[in-house]
Amino acid sequence: MSKATATTADEKNKRVVLNIISGLSYQIAIAVFGLIIPRLYLVSFGSDVNGLNSTIKNIFAYLALLEAGVGLSAQYALYAPVAEGKTEDINAILSATRRFYLKSSVIYTALTVAFALVYPLIIKTSLSYFTVSVIILLYGIPGIILFSLRGKYNAFLEVEGKRYIISWLSTITFILSNVLRLAFLMISDNLLLIQATYCLPSVIQVVFVILYVRKHYDWIDWKAKPDYSALSQKGSVLVHQISNCIFCNTDTIIISFMCGMNYASVYAIYSLFFANFQKIVTSFSNGLTFKFGQMYQIERKRFDREFSQYESVFYMFLFWAYTVITAFLMPIIRLYTGGVADAEIYDNVWILILFAMWTVMSGIEIPLLQLQSIAGKFDDTRNQALIEMTINIVLSLIITWKLGMSGCLIATIIALLYRINAMVIYTSKHILERSCLKSFKKIFVNTAVAVGVLVLIGTESCEAVSYFYVMWRAILNSFWIAGLFLVANLVTDFGEYKGLFDSVRDRF
Repeated sequence: MSKATATTADEKNKRVVLNIISGLSYQIAIAVFGLIIPRLYLVSFGSDVNGLNSTIKNIFAYLALLEAGVGLSAQYALYAPVAEGKTEDINAILSATRRFYLKSSVIYTALTVAFALVYPLIIKTSLSYFTVSVIILLYGIPGIILFSLRGKYNAFLEVEGKRYIISWLSTITFILSNVLRLAFLMISDNLLLIQATYCLPSVIQVVFVILYVRKHYDWIDWKAKPDYSALSQKGSVLVHQISNCIFCNTDTIIISFMCGMNYASVYAIYSLFFANFQKIVTSFSNGLTFKFGQMYQIERKRFDREFSQYESVFYMFLFWAYTVITAFLMPIIRLYTGGVADAEIYDNVWILILFAMWTVMSGIEIPLLQLQSIAGKFDDTRNQALIEMTINIVLSLIITWKLGMSGCLIATIIALLYRINAMVIYTSKHILERSCLKSFKKIFVNTAVAVGVLVLIGTESCEAVSYFYVMWRAILNSFWIAGLFLVANLVTDFGEYKGLFDSVRDRF
């Protein structure tokens, strides 16, 4: 039986590239099918079913919190022993992780069944009780498999830098599943048959992942003496996950109850475009997390320098991309919802602007959340998460009652303003040990350029002639917009970019 070994620098760089490429491939597949499938649902079943699907997905996101922070706390605990190749410590942490996941799977299964029995009784929809119940059960199967079988493997592969194994497998099974779903949508109106394809990827993935880990890591002992102390922060991680879940999913649920399923569908369509792109952005950061996590444990000075450079490039790319999307998304929305019975409710520039603000601000959080996870500062920042969660829920209920769907977005933006400020101040002082003004300056400069561009060209600068026409106009304009962002960042943060350029030059 072999033992764990520390990964070389060249191998880590190779895994970073593979993680990013595989992550991008998966997110592109999600984006492509994520645009096609809901459109067919809208045309075939109407806004009612589309809104119901979106709401069920968001409720299952809450049930996923039964993981109780085990995954993230296990990843943080594994960074040091994996970086140093300490087999016994790794086995002790993985054994504890396995036991927590098994306990969670029992509760998750029971709640899934209860959800399927009760929810159809309280929701207003044109579908029958039986249909809604079965749809819920079909959505629940992947989660049951994740908790009972796959969660412990995912945590280890993430820290090993082999996220690409999961990403490639997810991409292949996701494409297969959605091709089947497309075929069923075109030849049948049986909603249950169509939804059954949702379960296929999880079943295939778990078999492959288990076989891969057993072959390449035969030294892992899942029944070793568990080190529960390594997961001592799982309670605080859970608080952060609850806050994030509320941030990502509460709006749709509140809107479905207070505004109706039609407006939940409107929210889902706008979220489709913005959230799918954010997943592509996140795939870049996720590909680097394992490397930063291990570097933080054993090469602290290098970590401080390289993470700061990464933060600068990330924010510039984030604001540039969302500026282009905001300027040219409205005609895409009009083309996408053309032919839908209530298409006029989707045509709302105010909602577009609010969505852009929400998603770019959640993007700002990504490096900050990475720092929190890498440094294991879950206990110290749990109160921030609780305050953000309270602001989001209370204001969402109040403002949605007054302003409708836009009220939910405004409440989320206010909560994000608090959290971003709190996290920038905390991570600068306690992790990066530098002035918080450095991060605030990067955010302010990119915000100023984004606002300037949108004031200049607006959101109505392109006719909804065709998808190709709008995308071509967006691509052409993206070049000069990128130039503005690059110049502004070089002028205001020249030292950071010079250091990045020197690092790249030295490596090649």
